[in-house]
Amino acid sequence: MSRLRIAVLGGGNGISAVLEGFARLVGAGSPLEVTAVVATADDGGSSGRLRRDRGGLPPGDLRTCLLALAGTGDRPFARLFAHRYDGAGELAGHALGNLILAALADMEGGFLRGIAVAEDLLAANGRVLPVTEGEVRLLGRCRDGSQLTGEATIGRATAIEEVWLEPKDADPCPGVLAAIRDADLVVVGPGSLFTSILPVLLVEGVADAVRRARGRRVLVANLMSQPGETLDMQLTDHLRALDAHVGPGLVQDVLVHEGPLDADRVTPYTQQGARPVESAMDSRPERVHRAFLVTPAGKIRHDAGRVSEALLRLARLAGQAAERLPARGALRRGI
Repeated sequence: MSRLRIAVLGGGNGISAVLEGFARLVGAGSPLEVTAVVATADDGGSSGRLRRDRGGLPPGDLRTCLLALAGTGDRPFARLFAHRYDGAGELAGHALGNLILAALADMEGGFLRGIAVAEDLLAANGRVLPVTEGEVRLLGRCRDGSQLTGEATIGRATAIEEVWLEPKDADPCPGVLAAIRDADLVVVGPGSLFTSILPVLLVEGVADAVRRARGRRVLVANLMSQPGETLDMQLTDHLRALDAHVGPGLVQDVLVHEGPLDADRVTPYTQQGARPVESAMDSRPERVHRAFLVTPAGKIRHDAGRVSEALLRLARLAGQAAERLPARGALRRGI
């Protein structure tokens, strides 16, 4: 049986559930070849500190994707990789995996080789590629004309009009464009629109590679708006922002959650000004596919198994009109 090639684009926290779901399927024997193409503009938290102190790529999103592809958190090295120091002092707040990736980059002569070693150590069911090896900054502008500098600042802003990378002509990492163009399924998101998804798509050649991919191109819609950067934005607003930044026709399909959300789970979000993303799609060319995609309890998150199964079902629809996807068990039987 031929392997299904999958490219997943975005930031670590957003796409981790997608990657985890695919990694589980690979671990169970499904013939999937998974590549994560990951944003590299982070300048906050542990990643930002390492970037300022040592230079090089911010490792945080790369670490999160590697852990998601490890498929299980109970392996000793995966637990070590995920450890974060608390308390006070220079190590406080650092994720040990970030420090390990920085060390591997030093030892191996670059982040790409360092990440490859980490994939082996974690027994990752897929590979991770930073979208660019160049050091890039994310800049932006709000609707009132005010200028924004840095991913962390943009993530806290509201009414964002535009973001761009500096330099604007950053080259993609070796292998990135080929992984996207050759994919049978290209998955964009979910994740923060302006600070995770667009920093990948704005790298030279990436958006064009998505359009030229031989397989289906799917946006996984966010479940909730974000206080700050996507406050009050609905799904059509997200798509219009993608059009404005990288041109129309990026994806053919949009996968959205359909089903009730418990009020007690939604309340903490509404108290911060966030709300479920409205998925009505009037006058848009993309096909909408609906399925129940949310974890059963706790924070409102995409369920790794449900999302990966829904995406695989989409990969095999091969041009059919939008439909309601079957329930989870039916999707599993189709894999």
